[in-house]
Amino acid sequence: MSTVAPAAGTERRPSRRPARGGRVLRRIGVHLLRLVVITFGILSLLFFLMRLSGDPAAVLAGPGSGPAEIERLRHELGLDRPLGVQYRDFLGDMLTFDLGNSLINGRPALGLVLDRLPATGLLTAATLVTVLLVGVPVGLLAATWHRRLPGRVISVLTALAQATPNFLLGVGLIWLFSLYLGWLPTYGSGTAAQLVLPTVTLAAFTAAKVARVLRGDLLESFGADWVRTAQAKGVPTLRLLVRHALRYAALPTLALLTVEVSYLVSGAVVVETLFAYDGIGKQLVDAVYNRDYPVVQATVLVVAIAVVAVGALGEWLTGLLDPRLSGRQ
Repeated sequence: MSTVAPAAGTERRPSRRPARGGRVLRRIGVHLLRLVVITFGILSLLFFLMRLSGDPAAVLAGPGSGPAEIERLRHELGLDRPLGVQYRDFLGDMLTFDLGNSLINGRPALGLVLDRLPATGLLTAATLVTVLLVGVPVGLLAATWHRRLPGRVISVLTALAQATPNFLLGVGLIWLFSLYLGWLPTYGSGTAAQLVLPTVTLAAFTAAKVARVLRGDLLESFGADWVRTAQAKGVPTLRLLVRHALRYAALPTLALLTVEVSYLVSGAVVVETLFAYDGIGKQLVDAVYNRDYPVVQATVLVVAIAVVAVGALGEWLTGLLDPRLSGRQ
């Protein structure tokens, strides 16, 4: 049986494009490397800054303690060793996630942070849901009524929400809903009522930002051919946007929320402290005040991992919504 040789220049060449599995593994490796580098840099910087801020042994010993007592505590905590030796041991402990015990109660620092993590996770999840439920509809209405009075009022209110510091908004909400109306508790965590005011305070800025970005994107889309065609056929603008705008706005909204996660984490520190909400933000403030180095380092480690993980998840979801972007990564 004879075989026909392929014509010259028609041989099939192996594709240089990596297989899908290879691209996925490469992206996972990039994210892991990014996580390691970012976490190492943040914790290293924090290690030296915390030790330049004061002596935790003096805090633990109390204001009435003498130099001998303070020196004894420094020796027990290993703070009398050279800074380079402390840093070397710190890096070794970080590789095994052994960040030491709290200087205040002696419990493992990482365990203390993980105990508070579910409360902060619940607050963050409630905030993101609120941002989507408020920011997307408000952005749609602002784009629909952009030449009418309601649209201008929405633009003013969203700009005001972005310009108001979250601690100032939180104080105002406490006065209105807790002290004046008596509808909601002032502080604490553990119940749905105690979650409302911290969630609204933390979500206000991001919801307003999502609404403004979505409004701008939709107004830009008004010049597209498919929009003009639909409007020429008599399709109402609001119906047109509701039916088609969510898919159009998914990518910029998702990208914005991914970036805003870092703001939510930093804002949670202020909000949890203001409302005495028992999350890692309030615990971080207490640890900084008490110069509890291990708890501060453990908190930063957990937050860094969470922020980088959310960024990776956002990129993955973006690739699902737009395969063209996935192919470029």
